[in-house]
Amino acid sequence: MYWYKTKNTWCRAIMTVVIIALFLSCNSSPKDKKITRETYFDIPGYFKTEIARLTQEKPFLDKTVVKDSLSETKEIQITDWENELSSFASIDLNKPAYAGVLKKDSTANSVKITSSDPKVDIVIVEIIYGDNGEPATFRIQRNIQNSLYETREILHYTKNKGYSLEKHQSVLILGDKYYYIEGVFKHQTELAKLSSH
Repeated sequence: MYWYKTKNTWCRAIMTVVIIALFLSCNSSPKDKKITRETYFDIPGYFKTEIARLTQEKPFLDKTVVKDSLSETKEIQITDWENELSSFASIDLNKPAYAGVLKKDSTANSVKITSSDPKVDIVIVEIIYGDNGEPATFRIQRNIQNSLYETREILHYTKNKGYSLEKHQSVLILGDKYYYIEGVFKHQTELAKLSSH
């Protein structure tokens, strides 16, 4: 009989602890409250739309690729815009890693976002808006550092005109590398002139 009472007391004690734990987990403490963060322009969403548009339109462009001292320019049609613009689409200013370290300055037709923390990769993002109020130009600078390499990227995109990606990379043991990619869209009127000759 004593064994039964002891076991019953332990069961009640355990159940009480479980109920209290459940009750406390349901009540939100001040630490659980979400901090209101500033949200920034959805750059990945913008480039997702651009990728879909360019994939459908299949524009011709003059593409220049420079690697160190070697350079080549060709007139081409890009078959994989998702890959071509992946560096732009990967810039997401709303990532939790950027919370509290970005500063926004706005003028009538542009927004400039800079970082106050050298540990994050974003240095500056500038978005220039056209007369229609839609984003027209993006200028982005990123610095990526770790124990093996340091990379400085400058990205530039202007809707319906072109884009460029400049990359300086310093790799441990391998040394310095330089890459530059530029695409300039050929307009339909230019193509019509070229085909008439």
